[in-house]
Order: sequence, then structure tokens, then C-alpha cells
Amino acid sequence: MTESLSPFWHPSRVRALLLDWDGVLAETHLDFTEIRRRFYDGRRAMLLEEAHTLDPERRAALMEALRDLEIRGARAAEPIPGVQELLTWLRETGTPWAVVSRNCREAIDEAARRLSIPLPPVTLTREDGDAPKPDPRVLWHAASSLEVEPRACAFVGDFLYDLVGARRAGMRAVLVQRNDPAWEPWADVVFPTLADFASELRVCRPLVPWEYRELVQEEGGEVLSRRFHQPLRVSLAPDLEGLAADLLAAAARGYGRFVLPEPGRLSPESWKSCPSLDPSLLGEPLERVLAALLAPRFPLARVEVRPLEETATLPELPRRAPRESAA
Repeated sequence: MTESLSPFWHPSRVRALLLDWDGVLAETHLDFTEIRRRFYDGRRAMLLEEAHTLDPERRAALMEALRDLEIRGARAAEPIPGVQELLTWLRETGTPWAVVSRNCREAIDEAARRLSIPLPPVTLTREDGDAPKPDPRVLWHAASSLEVEPRACAFVGDFLYDLVGARRAGMRAVLVQRNDPAWEPWADVVFPTLADFASELRVCRPLVPWEYRELVQEEGGEVLSRRFHQPLRVSLAPDLEGLAADLLAAAARGYGRFVLPEPGRLSPESWKSCPSLDPSLLGEPLERVLAALLAPRFPLARVEVRPLEETATLPELPRRAPRESAA
């Protein structure tokens, strides 16, 4: 799909959709109460994440109990209303998609077969080697398998773990089927049902993304749009850490286009001046370095290099006074 420069977004414009399985595509009515009682004294534990606290024998028994519960649920699975409409849209648009689930693969295969839901080639379960969501690595695995950057993906889920995982992975977060007010701050958008989400995919109205929600509430969408399309000239300075902070501060105010007047690469000296930069960026073009700083929080913002003569009239990125070194 083509990407336009805009401070607004819509799930139909992402380059890939990642979907939870249980509660999003299939309803298996899983109840973990007895498992929590048996293995965690009734405490609402994160079952998979805390399995390492059990001795090997009890840990194996936990995994077997989870498998048995999920298989029973799969054999009684029901399709979530709207699933066929969603699959039709994915097929018609050719949008790459994946399933990412905490369930075991055997249960997903069983439910998919019974419900005639075709699983995509990228279907990741807890047995695929990654830590389960909300750990972001399994979502990065799915995005990489689809050859799509995380910031160009949306993850659709029905539980807080899904939203937290999407946020950690730098993806758009879509909540369906549940409407817990406590979860809404984690989501870019909430739909009461999967059917509502599937219908929305054919509308394509501009939505305010998570990172600009408060700004639009306080100053309005027109202010955001005006600032986002106003390029700011970024003059490099020895204080790269200060520049990074100012860049993020400008992005938080809604600016989304940053222009470097000349190319360059991240030198060891500059990297040492900015401890927050990942060492994998050493030697990379500066526009990629600054884009990497912005992407986790402001994925719609862009950094580019233009000839010096084209940037002379652009307003400068507001800079704060450099911090004095400690005596």
C-alpha cells in the first residue's frame, strides 16, 4: 500500500495486520481459574511467564494442563462474528497478515480446521521459540517474516497483553471484542466487535493516533496537521544527546518533517555523546539515526536530506541551551 505523509492513520492503511487468535478470530471460552488454583494457589499469575518458578515436574504438568484446556476449547470453538468479512478484506486487498497467539499450535490448528479459517503462513504460537506476548520479540518476529517494519504494522487483540505487546513492539494497537476503560489508554483505537473493525476497514476515515491524542484534545486536529506538514531544518551539533531531546520535543508538539541540510554518518564521537543510541547505528546515515530515535514514539514522523540551498528558508528546529558540563 502507498504511504502518504499525514499525522493521522487508519488500520486499512497499514502494510500488515497481525491478529491474535483466541477471542479475535475464534472464541474458545477458555477459563484458566482451575489451572491458577492448581499451580498458583488461585493467584492471577501470568501463566507462561511465571512457569519458570515451578519445579520441572510441575512446570511440565502446567504445560500439559494448558494444552488439554486449549484442545477442549478448540473442539467447541465458535467463529467470532465478522471473521469472514475480515478475511475477505485481507484477500481482496492483498494485505499481508499473521496470527500471533499464546496458545499451542495443536489447538489453533484444530479450531481453524473446524471453523474453516485458513491460517496464514506466518502463524506463531508459544512453541515457536519467542517469549509470548506481551514480550515484543514475537511481534517483531512476525513483522520480519512478513518483511514489514514494525511501525507499519497493526496488532489486533482482545486483551491487555495484546495492547502492551503492540506498544512495546512499536506497532499500532487495535482493541476488539472488549471495551475495558482501563485498557483504552494503551490502544490507538477500540472497536466493540470484530465485525465493527471489519466494517471500518472499508471506510478509511482519518483517526488520531495514540501519540497525538492529548495534543489534539488540547489544541485540535488543524494545529496538528499544520505543524506536521511544516518542515523543520535540523542543524547538527556536537551535543547529539541534546539534539535528540529537542527532536523528540518538537515531535511531541506535532512536527513531523525534519530536514538535514547535508548528509553525514554517525561517528564514534557523536555516538559517545548520546548514550541512548543503539551501537548498531554506528556508521549509519544520520537521517536513519534520527529516524530511529523518532520511530518508537512517533512512527509517522520522517527525516530526510535536502540540498543546502533548499533548506535555507526553512524554520530551524527549536533548540534549548546546551547543558553545562559538571565541574
